[in-house]
Amino acid sequence: MRPARFPPCTLHASAMYLGYTWDRGTGAHVHLAVRGREGACVIEFAEISVGSGGIAPCVACGAPEPRVLRASAEIVAEIDARTLGWNTGPGPNFAFVGTEPFAHPELPALVAAAVAAGAQRIRLRTDAGALGIPGNAAGVIHAGVRQVEVVLLGGDASTHDALAGRAGLFDAALEGLRAFSSAALAVDAHVAVCAFIPVCAHNLTQLPAAVSACASAGAVSVVLSMPAALSGSSAAREWIGAALDTGTVNGVWVSIQGVPADTLPRSPLYARSPTSTLGGAR
Repeated sequence: MRPARFPPCTLHASAMYLGYTWDRGTGAHVHLAVRGREGACVIEFAEISVGSGGIAPCVACGAPEPRVLRASAEIVAEIDARTLGWNTGPGPNFAFVGTEPFAHPELPALVAAAVAAGAQRIRLRTDAGALGIPGNAAGVIHAGVRQVEVVLLGGDASTHDALAGRAGLFDAALEGLRAFSSAALAVDAHVAVCAFIPVCAHNLTQLPAAVSACASAGAVSVVLSMPAALSGSSAAREWIGAALDTGTVNGVWVSIQGVPADTLPRSPLYARSPTSTLGGAR
């Protein structure tokens, strides 16, 4: 698979990110506290699927689903429809998800379509490896991307690579994130690195180490996506609690997706928007 490449293009202005993200359990919308021309506020991202098949799925859970990419015209039509119907505050803001976005040969055109539609903020959920290809990190920033959400399965190379079934994926992800941060610094672009951890029975005990690895990689927030089968497990509660503590120690906001707020091992704050906590930030 040849990753999509981004040619240099006009820099797209974007708001300054303060950094914290979290999921409110509302389906295809996630929230981000930002500081920009709107002031400090919580905004919504509409998720735009570029295909199916997941991003670095756990091979120990079963054979990964085949990757199926959506047609570009269909994706652009959804971007336009979401833009016309935007009524949820500052935006529109789009997050490209579903499968590895760099696997889509038209990704540069899709990002350009979001910019043309008036997107204020654009995010890519990715394994981050393609960001390490020379020119790609600078290209996505120039194209208008201001946030990447790296998918990790473990806290070290041996665990992550084994569960993802691809040797070198962990190190490539870290290299890609370093390239993204360096490219942003070179043009004084305000960006955010976040992380998404799909939790399963095979990486449950790795959650604290994974959160720590995300923090070391520069992530400002981590989402733990819990399957329903684990949500009631006492062991899961203990490891989630340890992951939350790890985030607190490292100054990273950790949120839990897919778990009822009243079953969390810590405050329900971790399952919903902490607007009052961050609203006064400057």
